[in-house]
Amino acid sequence: MMIVQENVLLAPFTTLGVGGKARFFVAPQSVEEVREALNFAHKHALPVFVLGGGSNIVIADDGFDGVVLAMRIRGITCTEHGDRIWVTVGSGVMWDDFVVYSIEHGFSGLECLSGVPGTVGGAVVANLGAYGAQTSDTFVHAEVVDTHDRTGGLKMIEKEQCDFSYHDSMFGHTGGRYVVVSATFALSRDPSAQLSYRDNRFDMTMLAEKLGHAPTQTDVRDAVLTMREEKGSLIMEGRRSFKSAGSFFHMPFVSPEQYAQVEMCARALDAKKAETLRPWAWEQPDGSYKIAPGFLLEYTEFHKGYVRGEAGISPQHTLSIINVGNARAEDIARLASDMQKAVEKLFGIRLEREVEYVGNVENAK
Repeated sequence: MMIVQENVLLAPFTTLGVGGKARFFVAPQSVEEVREALNFAHKHALPVFVLGGGSNIVIADDGFDGVVLAMRIRGITCTEHGDRIWVTVGSGVMWDDFVVYSIEHGFSGLECLSGVPGTVGGAVVANLGAYGAQTSDTFVHAEVVDTHDRTGGLKMIEKEQCDFSYHDSMFGHTGGRYVVVSATFALSRDPSAQLSYRDNRFDMTMLAEKLGHAPTQTDVRDAVLTMREEKGSLIMEGRRSFKSAGSFFHMPFVSPEQYAQVEMCARALDAKKAETLRPWAWEQPDGSYKIAPGFLLEYTEFHKGYVRGEAGISPQHTLSIINVGNARAEDIARLASDMQKAVEKLFGIRLEREVEYVGNVENAK
């Protein structure tokens, strides 16, 4: 039976640790409870916000004047499909618990996404990605409740319909129309780890040389967790963690002409820095360039370890805005806005937020 709570503080349900109260709060553990919650919201003409692991959001200081659905649908089932194992997972299962489950059962395909906070439902909506892998790589389909269907009927959304892109999917552009209740992934029993990500500290060849053997899924997971911790992006008990919402800004994609202007500007400001921090841009198949936001921020005052009041920037990751004490959403939003303005002033590029604002966050600035 659905339990509706009133005036529940949301900050503890987020990794950033900011946010006011939800007018109504429901933690559905079944599809039927999701339907009940949506009917409740419709009856009272209230907006709905679906809360996963709270890892990529900033909730307003005055909270959310509607119904918050904190998804708690659990369960993992497996079926054979040719040479693949299809694993269907409840949207309320924590993503990293699912990764651990897959490794323990000898399935490969998720190990590079180890240590990412949030739920399976949130991972699908955001198409989370890290170290050469994305949720969409193994995603098959999702079972959803369509909020436009007053009967609360279930609908299957196939991968081809999801319009997956870098850290995004069609779910983020439909105004919360679909509530993901489960997702199915096609995993392999092949023990050979696949990793395309490279940086100046780690790749598969280096890992194999260090270990003296071909890396297993567990080896890759351990290496990824270590890198995430070194970059300050791991939120895990027993590890060094920061109260953050993850990478705050998307990587901007620019035209070749814009890229040339950025490089010219960077060299004029500090030619040595422009060379030392390479690579900071990557050419794409269509001729555009993907630029590291952290590189652009290096030319502003907003460096690693910057602190202003109760908000700051991680000492280990320029794109991670952190709550260093008892920050309010207002503090976080103001700092993010100033970072955007500083980059735009220097390079003419507007950094777009990767983090979602819930409620009247921007109005607090």
